[in-house]
Amino acid sequence: MNNVKNFRKKIFLNSQYCTYYFEGKTTILAGIMRSFGYKYSIELPEEKLKQVNTTYRKFNAIMNVCVAFEIILYLYLFVFPNFTSFIKLPFAASVLTLALIPLVLLYFTYFGVNYLYENYLQRYIGTFQKTRFKPQPENVDEKAFENYEKTSPKSAYILGLILVLFFLYVFVPVWVENLNIKKQFNKVVNLSNIYLTFVPISAEVYANRAYAKFSLKQYKAAVTDYERANKYSSPDNFADDIVGVKTYYLPKEEMLKEFDKAIASEKEEPAKYLLKYEKATYLLKNKDFNSALNIYNEILQAYKNKKKVFFSPARAYYNRGVLKMSLGDSHGGKIDFMIAKRMCPECKFNMETTLVRRP
Repeated sequence: MNNVKNFRKKIFLNSQYCTYYFEGKTTILAGIMRSFGYKYSIELPEEKLKQVNTTYRKFNAIMNVCVAFEIILYLYLFVFPNFTSFIKLPFAASVLTLALIPLVLLYFTYFGVNYLYENYLQRYIGTFQKTRFKPQPENVDEKAFENYEKTSPKSAYILGLILVLFFLYVFVPVWVENLNIKKQFNKVVNLSNIYLTFVPISAEVYANRAYAKFSLKQYKAAVTDYERANKYSSPDNFADDIVGVKTYYLPKEEMLKEFDKAIASEKEEPAKYLLKYEKATYLLKNKDFNSALNIYNEILQAYKNKKKVFFSPARAYYNRGVLKMSLGDSHGGKIDFMIAKRMCPECKFNMETTLVRRP
């Protein structure tokens, strides 16, 4: 039983409820910066100590509010607006920058509130000698310890709140993704709206909301979200998705320019073939059969030459079969259909874009 009591005393010594201890006939009061102590050459009366306890907790509350307010301002006025600049810096430089500023702010806040508390002690308690605040279990005032044991553990509630907020920060993106899988797109949009209000730099949630909006046929809004996801992730991570969504609403000539621009800027040859496949499929849907046929022939020849490609050869053969049928080449069309089915017997072929991916 004594071991349990001693353990609880050690917790008490490190809590804000331990604001003083006796050392011989002297009293040592705690500073807001817990390592600071203020030594009085007498045992302060109980009435004075109660006043000190009350005031100490008030100053501690002021400090906690200031720190919380500083963190919020730091995040929303500095980190979030400049996040894209930070992710471009070397990892060590970005971590150092992001960590150094709040640490400096925290130090000055502690120092400032502690200075005000020192002034209070000098005016209302008397002159003190600065020392270190190092209470030991044997120095604990038993009355103060008993009051601590009767007090509701507010710190536990605060810790619980922090854990809940952290859990929501981590879990909500997973929840959003799961709703997308279940095709509950309106719920995805509503939940993402709330999350992004508080965490406006989550590329993952922007991408999930973009996909939900795309599925709800809100194409322009989906492009905006994919652009935001790009902004807060690796460069052009969602560039193909943007091209894919634009095929649903841009005028034909403008869309073809988008395809040409994307193909020209793509550095990887397999990805270029995918964009060419998508361009051919777009031309097929818009009944520009000859242009589409030339591209399908080019990319399928690349596949036959054993070049690495990112498009589905089975889809390309099937779409070219549809195209040949439209041009009156029923024999060629049937051969392409047969090749496509042989390559992928379980496939249900369509001409929807493959660029838009569910995150």
